Amino acid sequence: MSASRLISYPAHGAVEFVLGVALMALPFLLGAQPAGIVVGVGLGATVCAIALTSIGADGRTPGAVAVSAHQAYDQGIALGGVGAALVLALAGQATTAVGILAVAAALFMLSLVTRYSAR
Repeated sequence: MSASRLISYPAHGAVEFVLGVALMALPFLLGAQPAGIVVGVGLGATVCAIALTSIGADGRTPGAVAVSAHQAYDQGIALGGVGAALVLALAGQATTAVGILAVAAALFMLSLVTRYSAR
């Protein structure tokens, strides 16, 4: 195990689920306009769904999707969060954009420290 890959795949799914729930709650906590709420809840639900694909992953079964696919989903959703934050910032919802950007950065950092293997 390398020092940069510290988190196991099942633990990654748990942390990712918590970040998804936080992303869904964030627009309400920040008092976002309807567009920010839709983006935050939509992205958060997508993150939670991706996190749930890691359930059941152990040494014998990989989970609901292939581990390599989950890694690609993680990178895609982090990039999508950055794009959504940019669009919200251009629409005048800077506070919500910064919050979504922070969660997207946390998701990206999580993907960097995860051992993407079912073991």
